Amino acid sequence: MAKKKWLLAGIDVGTTKIFTTVGEVEGETVQILGSGWSTSRGLKKGMVANLSETISSIRESLQKAEEESQHTIDSAYVSVGGGHLRGLNRIGKTQVRNADQEISAEHIAEALNDARSFEVPEGWQIIHELTQSFTLDGQEGIVDPLGMSGRTLSVNLHLVLNASAVVQNIVNAVNKAGVLVNGVVMQQLASAESILSPDEKELGVVVIDIGGGTTDVAVYRHGSIWHTEVLPLGGSLITKDIAIGLKAPLLEAENLKKESATVLPASVPPEEVIEVTEVGTGRRRTVSRQLLCQIVQARVEEILHSVNRIMQDAEVQSDLTTGVVLTGGGSLLDGLVEFAEDIVQMPVRLGYPVNLVSLESHLFHPAYSTAFGLLRYAHAIQSNDMATALGEERRRSLSKEKRRSERMKNWILERIS
Repeated sequence: MAKKKWLLAGIDVGTTKIFTTVGEVEGETVQILGSGWSTSRGLKKGMVANLSETISSIRESLQKAEEESQHTIDSAYVSVGGGHLRGLNRIGKTQVRNADQEISAEHIAEALNDARSFEVPEGWQIIHELTQSFTLDGQEGIVDPLGMSGRTLSVNLHLVLNASAVVQNIVNAVNKAGVLVNGVVMQQLASAESILSPDEKELGVVVIDIGGGTTDVAVYRHGSIWHTEVLPLGGSLITKDIAIGLKAPLLEAENLKKESATVLPASVPPEEVIEVTEVGTGRRRTVSRQLLCQIVQARVEEILHSVNRIMQDAEVQSDLTTGVVLTGGGSLLDGLVEFAEDIVQMPVRLGYPVNLVSLESHLFHPAYSTAFGLLRYAHAIQSNDMATALGEERRRSLSKEKRRSERMKNWILERIS
């Protein structure tokens, strides 16, 4: 029998770019059919600042993805970020009172509901409920307790909250661009799906996604997310620092960052100079390249020290066996991996979307990690929904079989009594 195919789409709504991807699912694989990129207009630090410009940017990205894939995008999963995002760990418990002490789906639901039983601040909403692990009568690290025996079941749950207005404005923009939002996904969660291996998640790793407006951090241990945080610092701020420090136009500052900057200014000869256009007058002048690199290093150092503080506060440094993975468009700064290793004092590598894109593809780039991760996330969600539906169907079937067996048993007993 041929495997059923279906389409998935993801839209990474970022501060500097909108990137849309379309994939076709067949079995356990997702094949990329097309993508579309547009400059992001109307967003600041992951939040909608101008709705009409945001809609226009999304439409442009959608149109390119539809043309390349030759498919119409009706619905999609969408990334969300911004400084309002908050992660929260909760523990929920329940007692198992049935005679056989077997853990049922109802017991699991009771423990999860207990973990959720807190007052969500007004104006906020839960966008993710991520199960970390279960504990049964003191036995920790249980992935699925269904069918096991015990008296006390508890669950560790990581909840992700975001400001309702921030989420709704992004959803409205995508809807007004003509696409139904299947779900919103935290940016670093999506990125992790495309760049991390299961072993990295299990052994402990930190994802640092350096975007245009923010730097998104996610800490994985024992296969699950244990801490999430967003820093209001990103590549656009580095560009602005350059523009101010060298009195250069913003567009030229961006180009200087990409083409001439390194976060290791000591590696640049003191006599080396670069040409810069003076903002306002348009005059060309020369400045020290070391000065450019010192400006970049200062802001990158601030970002990395902030990540160090996050790891210390979360008390997870001893669990991060595989170190740090840098991704996002801002991760390609020259010398960043070496500089980051010196700051965080652990192994650092660049994160490419290895789980979906081949090394030879022009899309094999850290800037696209979130968008491709959306497809992986959507595939996992939809596959799980399908498995759940099949499971419900199986349970209904078994229930009917059990009732039929009971009726047959009663009929036989009536005949022989």
